[in-house]
Amino acid sequence: MSKEKIFIVKKKKISAKIMVGEIMKKRKKKNYQKIVIVLLLLLVVSGCIKNELKEKDIPYSKDAIEVMKEKNIYDQIAEKEYSKTVEKMLEEKKIDPKYLESYYQIDYQEKENFTTYTEKLLEKNYSAEEINNIFNYLSDKNLEKLMEMDYVALEDYVKVSNMEVDKVDRYKKYQEEKNTDTQTTVTYVNIGLDLEYYSNIQEISDPTSYSVLLNKYNALPDDYAPDDLVSLSINPNMQLRKEAAEHYEQLEDAALLDNVHIIPFSAYRSKTYQTRLYNNYVASDGKKNADTYSARPRHSEHELGLAIDVRSSVLLDNLTDSDYEWMQNNSYKYGFIIRYAKGTTPITGYIEEPWHLRYLGVELATDVHTKNMTYDEYYDLYLKKN
Repeated sequence: MSKEKIFIVKKKKISAKIMVGEIMKKRKKKNYQKIVIVLLLLLVVSGCIKNELKEKDIPYSKDAIEVMKEKNIYDQIAEKEYSKTVEKMLEEKKIDPKYLESYYQIDYQEKENFTTYTEKLLEKNYSAEEINNIFNYLSDKNLEKLMEMDYVALEDYVKVSNMEVDKVDRYKKYQEEKNTDTQTTVTYVNIGLDLEYYSNIQEISDPTSYSVLLNKYNALPDDYAPDDLVSLSINPNMQLRKEAAEHYEQLEDAALLDNVHIIPFSAYRSKTYQTRLYNNYVASDGKKNADTYSARPRHSEHELGLAIDVRSSVLLDNLTDSDYEWMQNNSYKYGFIIRYAKGTTPITGYIEEPWHLRYLGVELATDVHTKNMTYDEYYDLYLKKN
């Protein structure tokens, strides 16, 4: 074979090797790309699986998780312990990421409008601790009032059962002036003792109730008169409401058995009668003095038909000490209390009237007697609906 032919054959062999090499490189490149694509797919799938597993490990509802993602707070919540408050705020789309730490400190309450109240209280700058106290101690009515007010420093008042949120400023002022304890402060201010007598008068809505509170801040409707008055058997000119009359006569009989002789000298009075009586006292002693011992029209318990004044048989208009003691220890058994007992003037605004009995019914009178407080205090603590 000539040299020229040999050269051509060698050249072809080299070209073939180069072509084979190129082909192999291309195949390797394609295989590498395939491997890379497969690896990327595996990583994506693995990530999705991990995320799915992660979500399944979080004890939040599907709706809550969706909101976490929308708000970009998924990771923040996922790493913390479960919170019912957080879940509810998420589900109702009322969660604000800037309050996230506070939500974890707020105890969830099965209370209507819980999330709405929480949202508003945080916006008003109440701390988580304050919010827990608000939910634990405030009545629904107080909560509703609080929603309409700017931030109020409730302090120790929040734990007092009869507190009213719109009176906190009055509580603070009275407590500073009188140096009273918190419970006394709240009760006295609720009665109205931080105000002038016969100011801020409220007309009562339930004048027929045996438990109605009538004092210098609560008044009867102008046209009220009881419709079940009956005369007392001992004196037909004196009247009480039927149930009160029956129980008074039982009381009188029981007193006689203990050798206590009491005589009624004033019972039901009409508004007209009370007006005339009060005006006579004002003309005689002046308004300021008259107000210490006589109720103004519409403020007298005698107009309820549930009050009766009694005297000892040896006195004209009072009880002897021994008869008063008997009345203190026994009147409640028949549904009566001594409404203006000795030592109660600073609360009732009236001088002591040991002779003035008020009918409440046996159960209520017994509880007032047991708790040993004026009816003004008792009513605010136990009967008034906040």
